[in-house]
Amino acid sequence: MNTDLAALGFTARTDPLGRAVRLSWSTPDPAVRIRVLRRERRFPGIARRGWVPVPAADGDLTDGVLVHDSADFPADVEETRSEWETDALVTTTRRFRFHGAPRDRRMVALVRRVTAEDGTPRSTTVEVVDQDGVSAGTRYYYTAFVTEAGLYSRATQASALATARYGTALFAVLPQADRVRDTTLPAPFTVAREDAGKGQLQRFVEIVEAQADLLRGQVEELASIHDVRRVDARLLPHLARHIGWRLKDYLDEDAQRGELMFAPEFYRTVGTISNVSAMINRLTGWDAQVREFVRNLLVSYDTSRRERLEGGRFAYADGSTRARDGGPPYLDFRTVPPGSLDTTDAEAMHRLRNRLYDDTAAYSYDCGRPRPGGGYDRDENTWYSRDTLGVYIVPDIATEVFVLQAEWERIRAILREFLPVNVRAVFVLMPGVVVEEEYNASSTVTEEAADQGELLESETYGEGADAASDVVPGWRRFLSNSPAHRSVDAAAVPPDTASRSWHTGIS
Repeated sequence: MNTDLAALGFTARTDPLGRAVRLSWSTPDPAVRIRVLRRERRFPGIARRGWVPVPAADGDLTDGVLVHDSADFPADVEETRSEWETDALVTTTRRFRFHGAPRDRRMVALVRRVTAEDGTPRSTTVEVVDQDGVSAGTRYYYTAFVTEAGLYSRATQASALATARYGTALFAVLPQADRVRDTTLPAPFTVAREDAGKGQLQRFVEIVEAQADLLRGQVEELASIHDVRRVDARLLPHLARHIGWRLKDYLDEDAQRGELMFAPEFYRTVGTISNVSAMINRLTGWDAQVREFVRNLLVSYDTSRRERLEGGRFAYADGSTRARDGGPPYLDFRTVPPGSLDTTDAEAMHRLRNRLYDDTAAYSYDCGRPRPGGGYDRDENTWYSRDTLGVYIVPDIATEVFVLQAEWERIRAILREFLPVNVRAVFVLMPGVVVEEEYNASSTVTEEAADQGELLESETYGEGADAASDVVPGWRRFLSNSPAHRSVDAAAVPPDTASRSWHTGIS
């Protein structure tokens, strides 16, 4: 079959008769297998869904409710009618299933085949009515998988809203003179059982009423046009543009809804350390720590930053105050700004040599390398300045350094859109970090046992022995509630240890 899936013309539309969706498509070859799946909130299929056809991956064909399978779509009754239109024979087959009590038939599919005068098939149009498990007021998303390989793309995806019959009762507001004259009933078995007792005028008015109910259902859906969880997935890109957000095309619609729900909170905290760390973790999966190198700049003492605390102590308000790790909920703070490095502090020297995240030493302002014509060039090794953020990366798997660097270039381009224009970020790969896989003893550890040798020795047994008991002189049974029967009497000289717990074989 041609891989141009757009030629199918796969569509979904609301059934005006209520709580149903009508699916339709055309194919030149009726033997091509087509499977249609249904979901809420997003289209079925877990693989990427672009306009280029892709075969179904593992789990795609079970990612939703199966609505139609051309290889297995049973029906209780079929009605076929053929008629000539211009130079072609049109054969229409309606398929019905029985439901309810008393049993009534319900159309579930319609197949329209067009055949030329010489018998050559021209096209086949299929229409399926999806109504099992469909709820009114819910928008459903459908994906058609074509051929045995399950080819699909955006061209084979469609959505529609299921509406209800609201009982507008237009016939009841007609003049009584018209209603009492509406006595022409339909011939038996020509209409649905629920319409068998209705006159010709009432059945005609209810056609208009069904369209009015359909329009009402679509108007009520407008109330959720700004509800990211319920809005039509086709409107998600437009909602994103309203707030300046670019959705990722490789994400499914459900994940895109999650992006839009958290986008306002993201904008609210844009430029903060927690925001940058969360963004990197989300884009790469890396465990990233972000620090401001302005905290490591050597500054002069500013008495206006001193803040008096309880007990007469002073805290230096330079942004370094934080909750103490462990113990009571106290704060750790500096009393004076950071000064020069204490070379006798082994931990400080270790942090300095390894360029660790928790390096608290103070450094002079790092402008970068001077250019011959004036100014400075700054690169990844230019850290200590007021406008520099350090992003310390711990990759989740063992990865080549150049691969991490290439990924960082991509992330840095994204960060520029969410950081102040005067702020730059540098990449720091945590040194000496060994990423270990999760340890699972049940699957990792195995025990093996084998005999190293076998001892062959004849054994000779004598006569049976009589039962006997050992006798310990001065022994007493230990009683926990008797002061005289203590396990050890330390007051005695020498200490008395005669009390013993009961033991088989001792009397």
